[in-house]
Amino acid sequence: MEIRKWWLIALIGLAFGLRVYQLDAQSLWSDEGLTLYRSRLSIADNLTNIIVVPPGVPTRDTNPPLYFLAVSGLRLVAGESEYTLRFLSVLAGVVCVPLLYVLGRRLFSAGTGQVAALLGAISPFCVWYSQEARMYLLLAALSMASTYILLRALESPTWRLWLTWALVTGAAWYTHFTVAFLMAFQGGLILVWLMRLKRRAVFAAIGLLLALSVPLGGYAWSRAQEVGDPSFGLRSPGSIVEEVTSSFIVGRTNEIFQPLETALPGLILLALGVGWALREHRRSALVTLAYLLLPLLALAAASLLRPVYSGPRHVIVIAPPLYLLMAYGAAGLWQRQRLVGLIAIGLALIIMVNWLRVQFTDPAYRKDDLRALARQIAQQATAADVIIFHDAITSFVFDYYYSGVAPWRIIPAYPSRDVDAALVEFQAQAQAAQRVWFVDEPPPLGGFPQTVVDEWARGHLLRLDQARFPSIWMGADYQLYTAHFPIFAALPPSAQPRHLSWPATTLQLRGADPIVVDAARTTAQVTLYWRLDQPAPFNLIFTLRLVDDSGAEWGLQIGPAFDNWSAKQWPTDKLIQHTAALDLPQGLPDGRYRLLVKVVAKQTDTLLYASTGAEEVEALTVLVAP
Repeated sequence: MEIRKWWLIALIGLAFGLRVYQLDAQSLWSDEGLTLYRSRLSIADNLTNIIVVPPGVPTRDTNPPLYFLAVSGLRLVAGESEYTLRFLSVLAGVVCVPLLYVLGRRLFSAGTGQVAALLGAISPFCVWYSQEARMYLLLAALSMASTYILLRALESPTWRLWLTWALVTGAAWYTHFTVAFLMAFQGGLILVWLMRLKRRAVFAAIGLLLALSVPLGGYAWSRAQEVGDPSFGLRSPGSIVEEVTSSFIVGRTNEIFQPLETALPGLILLALGVGWALREHRRSALVTLAYLLLPLLALAAASLLRPVYSGPRHVIVIAPPLYLLMAYGAAGLWQRQRLVGLIAIGLALIIMVNWLRVQFTDPAYRKDDLRALARQIAQQATAADVIIFHDAITSFVFDYYYSGVAPWRIIPAYPSRDVDAALVEFQAQAQAAQRVWFVDEPPPLGGFPQTVVDEWARGHLLRLDQARFPSIWMGADYQLYTAHFPIFAALPPSAQPRHLSWPATTLQLRGADPIVVDAARTTAQVTLYWRLDQPAPFNLIFTLRLVDDSGAEWGLQIGPAFDNWSAKQWPTDKLIQHTAALDLPQGLPDGRYRLLVKVVAKQTDTLLYASTGAEEVEALTVLVAP
């Protein structure tokens, strides 16, 4: 008994450590932004489920309010850091471990509970959602607590147990509507035992639960009226089962399904657990199988009316019975064939631990990095720029991280689908601002065409830059545009005159601004002024190299002067300003550096020689000193 207690304490500590490890290392993403928004609301406003989307459009969230009220309480106590916003999910994920133990002990044995608690503690799937500011792990914890209390109440019915069951189940209802799938299982249990028990406490508890659920009617109706989300697509039952089992056994993957070989050890333990449990603990086995299968059947039935599945998190209520049956298989194998059992259990655990490593270290499993996007724009945008979001919901997270001076707005205004109006407003903003930072990913919700605005911008504006940030879901990306093409009639006072030419294209380098090396010596900004006497017959590729006096290269950029403005489209007899940023190694030493320029015809990849006959000419020098 003492060993089991310390084992469980150790597992709780392990679960807590895994869930707080790098808890704030990743950016909040769009869904977590909704949690952030609701955590800032008063209790009364939270109960309305109203979310006001900038610039002031009221919308109704379709998730019940309990989780957000709890996060709001944490925020009042500890602030609104990523750590705090996600900490409720951490606590819920840790609570799941002892709940798995007591469920396993009640249904099968203490050994089964111990192994189930171990699986829950290191489950990559549970760790992932324990580190997200969403309600799924709270739902898992409440659904397990509800089931455990129900099992006790059915065996030893008392008013206290039935009242507790009603309250805990009501809390689960107010956390997420997918608890309805669990009710298919719990309702079946109650019906089986109801006639035998004939206890008024049962009817009273059901009546209390129904009474508690009445206020949910408004939330449920808003959910039913919601316009179909494209992420909730029709899926075959077989593919759902495959995704759910592989995700719970190994971990969630960007490929939807885990490879069969990685899930195989866990599937073997699951199959053994089902077989042995049906033979040795038939009643508990049937209860656990009903716990696993009836919610899936309820999901399939609901999907006949409208798609309700968009990932394993929506059926997280069936993770506990899956872990219980795996645990029974592992415990049984250990008792029968200790060496074989050790190998099978070891393989299953090694695969889980390896996937934990993937989740924590693989860049492909970075949540949409809106934090990096917001901070990069804040560093570079000026008050004369404007930031435009394509997705209204993204603005909650962006505003959380953004500390810059450029104003931001949303185009199209949610929930408009008027393309013409969006293009007119986008053009007006581009004309009024020096530059437009267009955050085109995440894409707009509500059916607005995802690419039409960016396609218009590429055809009518000059794209100066673009950046894509790590993302596993909706994207994190910006395009930098300007409506003010860099065309000059004469050199600005800042420029130094130059007289270099490439006769094959009548291209001339007429001037250059002084090279600017940033304080950290990581970037050198180069600004050149080109002129064409006649239209260019082809686009041009420029190679810009920064070298020291020994010829060693310290910075390099190769590409056209502009991403979507070919040299063939440049006006003649005007100066074209070409600005480039050359990345430099850390610790650029003091000294004199030369900017060397080479020009190539893009279509034919033909080197163009300068009038001096050189392949590469010196355009400018810069002295880097303390």
